[in-house]
Amino acid sequence: MDNAIDSTTNENDYSLFSIRQAAHACGLSRSSLIRLEEKGLLTPACIDADSGYRYYDNYNITRILQIQKLQRMGFRSEEIISYYESGGKADGLLASLEEKLSVLQQQIAEMRLRSHDVPDMSLSIIEIPEAICCVRRYQGALIQDKYHASYDFFHECVEKGIALAPEPFFIIDKRTDYLEGTLSSTPYDSYVCMPVLPEQAPEDAVAFPACTALSLLVYGSYGNLNEAYLYLGEQVRTRGLTPAGYIRTISLVGPYVGKEIDPDRYCSQLMLPVADEQ
Repeated sequence: MDNAIDSTTNENDYSLFSIRQAAHACGLSRSSLIRLEEKGLLTPACIDADSGYRYYDNYNITRILQIQKLQRMGFRSEEIISYYESGGKADGLLASLEEKLSVLQQQIAEMRLRSHDVPDMSLSIIEIPEAICCVRRYQGALIQDKYHASYDFFHECVEKGIALAPEPFFIIDKRTDYLEGTLSSTPYDSYVCMPVLPEQAPEDAVAFPACTALSLLVYGSYGNLNEAYLYLGEQVRTRGLTPAGYIRTISLVGPYVGKEIDPDRYCSQLMLPVADEQ
């Protein structure tokens, strides 16, 4: 059976639309239609050689509406053009959309962290990706020491023209006391680590390899962190885990993302690299 469209409709019997009519039908301005043409997304049914007037047919109108739909889905002009040039193969559009979905899911997960307004802790095993960082050593166990050291180093990196990555900075504390169930008053070294764009990383940047870590999300003010350290150490002992590095602290939601944020809405993450289970 022939699957081709069988129609007696003669498309030449229909008059063409002016640019005003086409724009009105699609809810666009005339200049918007011209821009679609300039981007290679649209070709009018005909252009009068003498007047330069553009005329459009039904196919033009439906294509414009389809382009608008694809644009609302977040596709770039190049992606839409490729879709039409490939004869309607949607593999590229699907891959692009799935990538956008992955990013959106990550953003939703982050907003869930930010919306958690009850003091709480959440423990899990995670995979930490590689990070290329500028690093500054300092000493001081108090929260204000960490804050000032981070603020100063952040300012210095920007002042030097270092291209920072969008990932949050973290602090590595060279301490093990919490693993024994105590919090010592003995000073220890800490390192502020500012993630940078790998392709623009300065020569003295440090590469922290990807690793497995025991992660503890801590919701609430910084006053909860001492309790969190002890709880993390207890879980390391209970689970029989072997530390494979020093603990990292990230302030996911804190004063650095907005001085107006209520301290009870802070969210910190303690991450201890651990040896992979055999």
